[in-house]
Amino acid sequence: MRKTALILTILTAGALMLAAPGCVDFTFDNVEPRVDSTTLTANTTIAELKAMYPGELYQLNENTFFQRDSIIIEGVVTSDDKEGNFYKSIFIQDATGAIELKLNKTSLYNDYKRGQKIVVYCNNLYLGDYGGQIQLGSIYNNNGNWEISGLEGDPIIKMHVFKKGKQLDDVVPITMTPALLTQVNIGKLVKFDNVQIKDTLSPITDTIYTYADNVNKVTVNHALVACSQTYPSTVVLRTSGYARFAGATIATKNGTVTGILTYYKGTYQLLMRDLNDINFTNDRCQQ
Repeated sequence: MRKTALILTILTAGALMLAAPGCVDFTFDNVEPRVDSTTLTANTTIAELKAMYPGELYQLNENTFFQRDSIIIEGVVTSDDKEGNFYKSIFIQDATGAIELKLNKTSLYNDYKRGQKIVVYCNNLYLGDYGGQIQLGSIYNNNGNWEISGLEGDPIIKMHVFKKGKQLDDVVPITMTPALLTQVNIGKLVKFDNVQIKDTLSPITDTIYTYADNVNKVTVNHALVACSQTYPSTVVLRTSGYARFAGATIATKNGTVTGILTYYKGTYQLLMRDLNDINFTNDRCQQ
């Protein structure tokens, strides 16, 4: 009888411990659906974070910044993978800069919509780069070489990435000028006014180019030409062969195009989120 009573006492105590939040071994898996799931406040700007990149893979830790044990950034989501022109990453920006956050999952637009404010706990994450563009994520071993990669799976993502607030903020794109085409603005939402695609007609097929090769799934760069300004570097409109609008014929007129400014080995690239980002309605200028 005493043995039965003792078992009941232990079971009851265990049930009370599970019912009491203060006694639960809380894990980030309990945070669902990650809406307004954090009261964390940023203590590091995106510009500060990127400035710590030494040019090779670097793990962020409590010693990265002097007297700053935790590294927390906050930004607004500006990219969107719904149309397939972004893959396993989101771009976030604050008042100081922008960065690509690599997450090894697809359909990220379901979790991180444009305008969603998020907080990233950066400790134990890595800074790396691809073609000169700084990225934030994890690492993987590629035939003996460690490279930057996406955070693997929801359990890991939920330990580092949190939504903050339910309101979606409008992000106004930066209107680009030659002086603004610098490393500082890589990753930001920008727009180019009074521009056009340089070559619109294929000399082989005598047909208008498409944004990319949706048949063979080949990414295509189309050079942009500014009609009233001279940019110090080439800017291309880059579209993935997997984008839903890859097979659409390119806009042949002149106007405004918006997107995320990226960079690869000396070339600035503009990635549209969807066809609403391009508004070419004016007559072409003379090149």
